[in-house]
Amino acid sequence: MPQVKKAGIREAILASAFAAFSRKGYSATTMTEIAREAGTTVANLYVYFDSKLIILYEIYQPWLTRQLHAVRTEVMLLSNPRSKIRRIISGIWADIPAADHAFANSLIDALATAPADLRKPVNLLQPVEAFVTQLLLDSLPRERAGVVHGDLLSHLIWMAFDGFVINHRIGDDRDIDQISAMMADLLLGEQEPEAH
Repeated sequence: MPQVKKAGIREAILASAFAAFSRKGYSATTMTEIAREAGTTVANLYVYFDSKLIILYEIYQPWLTRQLHAVRTEVMLLSNPRSKIRRIISGIWADIPAADHAFANSLIDALATAPADLRKPVNLLQPVEAFVTQLLLDSLPRERAGVVHGDLLSHLIWMAFDGFVINHRIGDDRDIDQISAMMADLLLGEQEPEAH
């Protein structure tokens, strides 16, 4: 007889895993620890999720979506393209890597330690890149839209994201204000110095 899945247990597993991944990272978190903190057994975890990686993706996708929407909300409140681009870059390369005890590091950890032939359970990169592309297009003046090159620029931004996540985890935080200003200059052209 198949076991009946209960929403409360599923949510307890996800909450337990989020806390453990945030605290210890992906590799150091065990299924036993997740089960214990969720008040269930390891065997019961597998009734709900096929693997620890699936649990991580189940948590990470909505978490990342919330982070990106928060950045977009802040960007849309700004009035000029330069400040918008700077906010996009600082949001993606500084705020998200720092959020929830460097939770973004868990996905990098999971994918870096997974078997080479293991495929990602969810194609998260494509919708994230499309989101960032649209945010850039909404922020740039129409005449500068060509610098986005489809999803290529957002792909580059997202690949660099992984490096910023790792560097944040090890305490190598660069001056994000300078970096975001440089990116705004690259996308919009250098700002003319003010005449005195």
